[in-house]
Amino acid sequence: MSLQEELGAFAQDMSTKVPQEVLEKLGAEIGKLAESGIVENALKVGDQAPSFQLSNPKGELVSLNSLLEKGNLIVSFIRGNWCPFCDITFRHLQNTTESLNEASSNIIVISPQLPEKSAQLIKENGYDFEMLYDKDNLVAKQFGIAFKLSEELKGLYQNVFQIPLEEFNGNSDWELPIPATFVIKKDGNISYASINPNWLERAEPSEYLANLN
Repeated sequence: MSLQEELGAFAQDMSTKVPQEVLEKLGAEIGKLAESGIVENALKVGDQAPSFQLSNPKGELVSLNSLLEKGNLIVSFIRGNWCPFCDITFRHLQNTTESLNEASSNIIVISPQLPEKSAQLIKENGYDFEMLYDKDNLVAKQFGIAFKLSEELKGLYQNVFQIPLEEFNGNSDWELPIPATFVIKKDGNISYASINPNWLERAEPSEYLANLN
């Protein structure tokens, strides 16, 4: 089953369990985000990726330059462990690691969630890709994909879905990256960009693997 198929099946199942009013509010919020201009203003194919240095769950600093020295790089911006759509995406990212090794490429996940949350995820699932901590979404903002949750969406997260986002991110900013995947070539140039304000959808691994090849 492809990533999109699995995400679609989960969304369909969720729609039978969540009140219609809530689904309509979520749809409206996704629509507002799509109309906000965030996609148009994000980095695109042909742009140079901004330099960054982030820590992994072990507290080690990992820089973009050091990653590109090893080969081309896939960067996947993820919301966090609390998001079931991200959880599905993690498993598909793991399944691409062998193909990436064959292509002399790497993959990293960047998330605003605290390192201990990522460490727990890696330990429980045996993921072997790098997960980097983007404190306060600073790198996501450089890529142009960070947004602040509206009061309506914040209320849904708090009161309906019971998501303790402040505990996961270690701040009260209520900011997240929209799902985005970039392929960055060794020269720092972006050759593939998937930026989607609909957090129920994600980039299909076959697409960015094809870009590498």
